[in-house]
Parts: sequence; structure tokens; C-alpha cells
Amino acid sequence: MNAHVHARQQAQLGFVASDQNLIVGDSANCPLTPAELARLPVDSPLVLEHFGGGLTAQVLHLCVGGVHYTLKQRRSEALVRNINGETSFLNEVQRRADFTRLKADPAWAKRLTHIVPTLYADYRLGIILSPWLPGRPLDHFNADIFRQILSTVVACEEAGLMEWDLCPGNIIEEQGQIGLFDFGYMYPFDPLVDFNSNGQSDPLFHACERFETRNFFGWLLRHSQAMDTAAQLALYRELKEVALEVYQQKLAWLQSQNASPAVLAWVLSFINRWQQALQDPDALQSLFEVENFRSQVLDIEDDLHGKSCSRFTLQRLDFVEQCIRSRFVALQEGGALFYDNAGKSQTELLTLYAQKRRLAQQYQL
Repeated sequence: MNAHVHARQQAQLGFVASDQNLIVGDSANCPLTPAELARLPVDSPLVLEHFGGGLTAQVLHLCVGGVHYTLKQRRSEALVRNINGETSFLNEVQRRADFTRLKADPAWAKRLTHIVPTLYADYRLGIILSPWLPGRPLDHFNADIFRQILSTVVACEEAGLMEWDLCPGNIIEEQGQIGLFDFGYMYPFDPLVDFNSNGQSDPLFHACERFETRNFFGWLLRHSQAMDTAAQLALYRELKEVALEVYQQKLAWLQSQNASPAVLAWVLSFINRWQQALQDPDALQSLFEVENFRSQVLDIEDDLHGKSCSRFTLQRLDFVEQCIRSRFVALQEGGALFYDNAGKSQTELLTLYAQKRRLAQQYQL
């Protein structure tokens, strides 16, 4: 196992097994006592809406005395069946503590305006209380939304926090403004030395990739019947133009902070590849196909690892298998076959994904 991940997991499991608690904020901010919030049933007249689809917690929309709140109540058992799932609520409370500290600094507060504030959180009680965010889960994209997301996530990285789960359900949008509010899979790291919270062992993972993998390419797949290839490519071009701008700013910050040569070269590699793709339609098309395939592959693995699959996991598998059948050589030459897929023949990959399909059917939630 990755040493960075192992150390973080062991520290968090040790905290869970201890009698320590972590509290963020002031209970005076709560409309009820923390204990009452922890016990509040979903059929309470104070609950306007109940969102029960979360894998770690259920979310309640409260209205108390005319003031609206978001209350997260931890599940007794996380539906993601691995250590990261088991510790995700603790991890979120830890990140809420980090953001509360950062937002107390006006310079950071300005860069983190899209991060929801925390009114109160109590790990042992299993509650997180925030102001209610009006809006809906993000379901459309444009350059401004791309910029809000990537600028915010890169600001988090500069603060030493790597967000892994930019899925649609974790981003709220209201009148063109986005809000990020779920940090169960955001982990600390040193951005001047490491690529991400896995250290330097997994250069594949970074802010833009996480957004593409956990959100954007899944959204395109869901809307593939309504959007032709030209429309998808046009939106992808907008994303890469914004990503290029944000990563150029990131590179300048890293240089100003004397980041390691490895980190500088790593960020520069994305900038160079995106610049080339934006200047050449064929290169953009090739990069789109490679990154689309990559993203569906990674999200399938995420679902399988957590034993938390859905019908959409099966749709992703349909897409991946079709790509292997029709574009195997292009995927191979484009570097889209990595980790367990590296070095396998077309037949071997199709056999492998047939096995993954059986597991995905077994792990349906």
C-alpha cells in the first residue's frame, strides 16, 4: 500500500478507536442542542427535505425560526466498504476544521468563497451543521463554472488539501454560482513536494483530472444521446482553456514557493499537452478520447473498490468495452492503458472487463 495513504488511514483509524473527539465551531450557532440535532428524525416538522442517498451520511434541510440549515447526520455504517469510506465522516470534520481556520484569514477567505462554512460539527455525535445552500446539484457547464470549480480546488491544493471526489452530488449551483460542501475524500498533502495526497507515486491524479473523472465525463456519458460529438468537443475545449489558465497560475505560484523540480515539471507537462491540443483539432480529439476512456475506467474502479456500484457503473462498462473493441490501438498509443490495463491485449482487456461487469452486478446498491 502507498505509504502516504497507509499513514493517514492508520492515524484516522487510531482516532476512531480512541475516546478523542473533534468539534468545529460553537454550539451557540446551533438552533437546537447538538444532542437534539443528532437525534432529529427525518419526519420532524423542522425537516423540509431529506436526502438519503449519501453513502456516509444523510442530509436534512432544516428550517428553525425561519432560518434554513443543512444538517448532516452520520450513517451508523458507511455504504462504501473500505477504510476511506469508514473514516470519511471523520475526514470531513477534520477538513471542516481546516477550512474554518483558513477562512479566518481574509486572504484565504476570498479564494475559498465557494467552500461552504461550518456552523458546528461534532465527530462523536455524528453531526455537521452548515448554512443551507440554495440551488441544485450541478447539472450544466460553461467556462465560468469550470473556472469557479478549478480555481477553488487549486486554491485548496495550495493550502495543502487534495480533493478526490468532485462528483455531481457534491457541487451545488444556484444562478451560476457553485458551492462545494462535501469533503469526506479530501486529504492533506504537501503541494510543494507531492503531486497529490498519494505523494509522487500516482502522477495521474490532479485537480482537473479529478473533476473530469468524477463529474464531467460521466455527465457527457449521461447526455450522449442529446449531444453530438461536435458539441461535446466544444464543451471539452472550454474546459481545457480554463484548465490551462488555472494551471499556468498554479505553476507561477509553485515557482514562487520554490516547489520541487519534480512538481514543477509535472504541472508543466499538463500545460504543454493542453496547449498543443488547443492548437490542433486532431490532437484535441485524441486527447478527448483518451481522457474520456481514462475517466470511465477510473470511476468503474472507484465503484468496485467501494463495493458501491449502480446502474450507471454498468453503463460506464458498456462504454469502456465498446472503446476497447473499436479504438484499442488508439488507446494503446495514447497512453490510456495504465495500472492493471497496461500491457494487456485487446482480448485480455475484454475478458478483464467481463469479470468487472460481474462484480459490478454483484455490488449493486
